[in-house]
Amino acid sequence: MSRTIRLLLLLPSAALLFAGCAAHKPPVTALYAGLKEKPETLDATALAGRRIVIDPGHGGAIGGAVGVDSLREADANLGVALYLWGLCRDAGAQVELTRSSDRDYLPPGSKSSGDDLKARIEKANEIDTDVFISIHHNSNLALRRDMNRIEVYYRSDDPGASLELASDVETHLSRNLGIERSEVRPGNYYVLRLSKARAAVLGEASYLSQPDVENRLKLSEKQKLEAQAYYLGLIAYFSRGVPALERLSPAADTLTSPAVISFRVLPSRGVPIDPASVGVSIGQVEAASVYDPVTRVMRLAMDPRLPNGTYAVWATARSVGGATARTRPYALFLDRPARHILPLEPERGADSTVSLSVRVLDELGSPVADGTPVTAHVLKKGATFSGRTIRGVFTVEAPLGFARYPFAFKTRGTADTMRFAVAAAGPSLGVLVTDTRTGSPVPGAIIVRSGGAIVTGDDEGRALVPLTGRPDTLIVRATGYAPAIVDGIAAGGASTVRRVALEPFFGGALIGKRIVLDPGGGGSDPDGVGANRLRGSSVSLEVAKQLRGMLEAAGARIDLTRDGDETISVQERVYLVNRSGAELAIGIHHGPVPGDPSSARTIFRYPGSAPGMLVSRSIGDALQSVPPAGAFALRETADAFVTHTSCPAVELYCGSVETPELEALMASPQWTRLEAERLCAGIAASFGAAEPPPGTARVKALAGGAPAAGAEIDLDGVFVQTADEQGAALFSCVAAGRHLVTVRTRDGRAARFMTDLAGSRAGEVILELR
Repeated sequence: MSRTIRLLLLLPSAALLFAGCAAHKPPVTALYAGLKEKPETLDATALAGRRIVIDPGHGGAIGGAVGVDSLREADANLGVALYLWGLCRDAGAQVELTRSSDRDYLPPGSKSSGDDLKARIEKANEIDTDVFISIHHNSNLALRRDMNRIEVYYRSDDPGASLELASDVETHLSRNLGIERSEVRPGNYYVLRLSKARAAVLGEASYLSQPDVENRLKLSEKQKLEAQAYYLGLIAYFSRGVPALERLSPAADTLTSPAVISFRVLPSRGVPIDPASVGVSIGQVEAASVYDPVTRVMRLAMDPRLPNGTYAVWATARSVGGATARTRPYALFLDRPARHILPLEPERGADSTVSLSVRVLDELGSPVADGTPVTAHVLKKGATFSGRTIRGVFTVEAPLGFARYPFAFKTRGTADTMRFAVAAAGPSLGVLVTDTRTGSPVPGAIIVRSGGAIVTGDDEGRALVPLTGRPDTLIVRATGYAPAIVDGIAAGGASTVRRVALEPFFGGALIGKRIVLDPGGGGSDPDGVGANRLRGSSVSLEVAKQLRGMLEAAGARIDLTRDGDETISVQERVYLVNRSGAELAIGIHHGPVPGDPSSARTIFRYPGSAPGMLVSRSIGDALQSVPPAGAFALRETADAFVTHTSCPAVELYCGSVETPELEALMASPQWTRLEAERLCAGIAASFGAAEPPPGTARVKALAGGAPAAGAEIDLDGVFVQTADEQGAALFSCVAAGRHLVTVRTRDGRAARFMTDLAGSRAGEVILELR
């Protein structure tokens, strides 16, 4: 056989060999290799007339991730975005870029990425947009060079259009970029959360920290390839037949009676509307609406018994191709005119005044809308008062003598004249409760008399306390404030007014703050298990519950992601944080650090977050004295809990129950309470509590000159400790100033003391029960 024939016979085998190798080639050879789909198989006319905003992430002074060979994420993002802009424009879309050059939107003097994001999304929201798409490339903080995957995030409160768009984009990125791992995730990034587009997504098409990805994205042809994949995803999304919704009625936003709400549904690209998907929501409830496929109009008759007030209204519809449309919510104000005015029981004020109130009702007997204007004219005196209703009630604060005269009340829809009966009052003490720092009234204070009777103050900090013939003692309390004692109250002479100033806990730093505590683990996730079977999830929940009580006493509003031992996913945790409108979220763990179980105590925050760093430092400083004592490592992470919460968030790993000596400590109620106290101090510091920060105070109780061992020592009705053999208790979250200390001994003796506590490590306060 000739050499030529032998070679010809070998060629098919060689071709098969190489074909087999090609079928099993390493993934890196497929990375950004070329477009696998044929664009002509999709109808690009689906983009015609669509309004699209493309956001190339980062830029200017905010470069984003940097590859091992110095490629800036901002540059790769812009390259892909410019190609995508051109492709969409050529297909007839109306396309805008948030930036078309290497620039940022930082105001002069600012280095905050938050300022840049705010300006960027405001620019995007100037346009009535069908789609907002933010282009990014990822990096892992640990710089694992082998990590690479596609991640497409959709606006987390929109599992309709945004999820559909993200799914289509992820499908075509996955098909064309040669990357095996690919995910669609809910995202709460700033630009997604605040986007007003009908669908909003953020794409992390690959990891720039992977050297092979970086090498490819340096080439313009690979940037174009990625843009083409995004482009195919957009075509697929709009080819679903994204409907449009047009508001028809009512034309006005203020109604004097319930009306019919209607929207027109406009199908797209001939894709029919799924009639079962059409609906109108008013408030938080999707009401029963009717859809007419002939006129393509959906209608909702508002419930005639609907109370007055403001309601958010929006409509949704979905094509049979799986595309959801939702209108932007608009406010509808239901404001029936008044039909009835009813007098309420007068209330004596603290300084020779009287509160005269009327309830204003509509034709259904329901309260009129908040803010309804009312005037009250005092007949025979010529005085006129005016104001607005709150929960249907209008109140006049008038001199006590005015109560003898008839009042003429007038509001839109009705008028009436009436008298008030003010009973004669015995001797009383007017109490005005104020804030020591601001001098402003403290609303809703509770005044407890020595006999147990309670008087509640009004919204102006005033209360009228009836006097008896014997000396009395008052304890004045209010949420967010340390209590105070007023001694020597007795009847005698004319009524007087006593001003009582309350000291706010932590300088008032926590009053009104909304905080979510997220105890780690739960249910099937123990978050670590010690040798004696103590679960980290149980310790975290106990600390969170104790901390909740302390923070609420300081005036904060607290939510827990879980109250029991139920299993809860990180997505659910993020959802609960974002739904609450929290200003701070704190994850609490007592198990091993994920991915690094050998690590000691650690606090994680979002990369580059200045608020996250402030919270981490404040809490770390406060917790370092908790046994076994020592500094916390402050680290960054891109985990979902700190990434997708709409407020600053940190995750605390306070040591692991899997460490034997720590498990023994964590099983102690005294230890969990100490950690909760120090956490409370750290959180207060992060909200700007006045210096010096809350510290420790030692209180020693004596009974008959001897140490009151085992006595219950209560500080301000918030912190409780049991005295040791020396009669002493150490409190670790004490601000300097006056505090109410209650001591109850084992044999039942009890006493209260108002005393100064330094709130520092120095000194001891000795209290003696007589």
